[in-house]
Amino acid sequence: MKASFPLFSPASSSLSPSAHMELEVPWTPQHVLADLQKACRILTERGLKLSARWAAEQMMGLNVDIDESVSSTIPDHLLFHDTDPAAYYARTLLELGEYAHAAAVLSDIPIAKAASVETMPPPAPDLSPFSFYLRAFALYMAGERRREEEAIDSSTTKSKALQNPYEQQLVHELQDAYEADKLDAFGLHVYGMVLKSHKRATLPRHYPSPQTVLLQSVLEFPYNWSAWLDLAEVSLENSEVEREIEDAVQPLAENFMFHFFCAHLQSEHQAHAEALQIYERWMDPGLLGGSPYLATQTAVVHYHLRNYATAKRLLEDLHNAMPYRLDSMDVLSNILYVQEDSVALGQLAHSAVMVDKYRAETCCIIGNFYSLKQNRAKAIQYFQRALKMDRTFASAWTLMGHEYVEWKQTANAMEAYRQAVQANPSDFRAWYGLGQTYEMLEMNLYALYYYKHAAQLRPFDARMWTAVGNSYAHLKRRDDAIRAYERALQHDDQEGIATQKLAALYRAKGDTEKAAKCYLQHLKNRFHVTISAKTSHRSTSFRLDALTLQGLIVEPPEAEALLYLSTYYRNHGEFDKAAVTASRLLEYPGPEKEEAKALLREIRSRNASRSGVSTRSRTKMEEETARANSDDDFTFVP
Repeated sequence: MKASFPLFSPASSSLSPSAHMELEVPWTPQHVLADLQKACRILTERGLKLSARWAAEQMMGLNVDIDESVSSTIPDHLLFHDTDPAAYYARTLLELGEYAHAAAVLSDIPIAKAASVETMPPPAPDLSPFSFYLRAFALYMAGERRREEEAIDSSTTKSKALQNPYEQQLVHELQDAYEADKLDAFGLHVYGMVLKSHKRATLPRHYPSPQTVLLQSVLEFPYNWSAWLDLAEVSLENSEVEREIEDAVQPLAENFMFHFFCAHLQSEHQAHAEALQIYERWMDPGLLGGSPYLATQTAVVHYHLRNYATAKRLLEDLHNAMPYRLDSMDVLSNILYVQEDSVALGQLAHSAVMVDKYRAETCCIIGNFYSLKQNRAKAIQYFQRALKMDRTFASAWTLMGHEYVEWKQTANAMEAYRQAVQANPSDFRAWYGLGQTYEMLEMNLYALYYYKHAAQLRPFDARMWTAVGNSYAHLKRRDDAIRAYERALQHDDQEGIATQKLAALYRAKGDTEKAAKCYLQHLKNRFHVTISAKTSHRSTSFRLDALTLQGLIVEPPEAEALLYLSTYYRNHGEFDKAAVTASRLLEYPGPEKEEAKALLREIRSRNASRSGVSTRSRTKMEEETARANSDDDFTFVP
């Protein structure tokens, strides 16, 4: 079986939405299942739990039975065949989370000398590639645990500078093994992780780059999803290496792992429509239609595209089918929060607590519930608890920043947003939040910087460009503000803020035609938002008549638009339209009501005056006609 998928073209940038080519991908479900089954075993043996779980989820997506006659393409030498008892012992310790102990078992510790826990001795001689990887991975994890413990005990500022205490040792040990060609795919992955977190400037020039090592790892063993994620992180941090990565992974273009990597990168670059195209094709029942990972990613992409109804349905279906799976359920809680569905959000929070009370996603769900109830203190408490579970959980930092903004605690809000940016530089919400915070402080130049960064990350979101336009307007840069608001209009300004702001700027410039056009577009947008909220679609056409305007909710921006349009139509002699727009303000409680009344009186007076002139003219004509008729009826008498 062959399937056609959009892939990145080697001749163009991987970040370009149009950079796709059609490629026929060989697809034999039995062979894919055999490979995943073997990969899952290999990953489990090496303690890569998340990657093993990910591979198992893809196995669940295949609608085929295991065929013993179909063999895997993965070589057998990657399976654990070590006869060294120390390797078995280290494996067991790694599974128990005793990372430093596992590394020490495979280190060169003389029996006659007392071992120190302050430093780790070098690796034991003649270790197999499996044992060497196991020691390096265990030592890396031991260092990460110690770094996290120190981060909890130190201040937020100091925690940024904390490093893995074994990082320097690992760099040199792994480089020696790399030069001796003793690293397998998994040893290369560990080395790539270490290089990724290490400062490049402090390393000798002949040391490889993290992308070079990680590329070697995925090319040798493409089923390690964690290695792909690390490679994506390197690409996101340094756009200059994208071409190198794209060219290097082309030999894997027929492997579905490559497709998932492309979709992940597209999503991280906010190219969600392109990511959705890839995910939806793989959701085909004949491919990986039953994969929980694919269903989750499809829902998350819809969420970022603001297709909340579709995202909610997909996540609820997944939650009903797998209630013990909490991955991305915090996204569902975000949707329920936006929809102000406190009942459903409360039920989701209760379910998550019953599954895993101390999971980061659970804490975020509960935090959203308390936020919806306006209990800011409790919400912040649970977002902080989520970060104790996982300090890199960017969503918790961002949500906590939102709560501090509501509390007007700008310093705490800025620190939370900065942590979110550090955890995930591609999270536009954190950049946007920083812009909002500086805007609250009336530091508009700083706000503009962060809003522009958010707009770069999400160029098709009207809200980002509206915020940029607001900052330019505050800085009295009218022309730049107009350009920003026009960009917002190009991307479906549903809120109508950009149209109203743009109209006001055109008024200030004296461009009445463009101002009227913007105000009319604003009313049209707000009308469709009102109708869609009632009927779940936007097919109803907008007409400037009394019945249509009656369905419009009038708030200050709409009142401003109606009053301006009524004056504009009066000045252009379109008195019927002027009367219609002014009449809609008669029930509005603001000062616009009195101005609308005055304008309507003027129109009625003008109509009455014109009616009087017409009546007098018609009377005079009738008299002349009657006189003419009387002359015709005159009879001459001789």
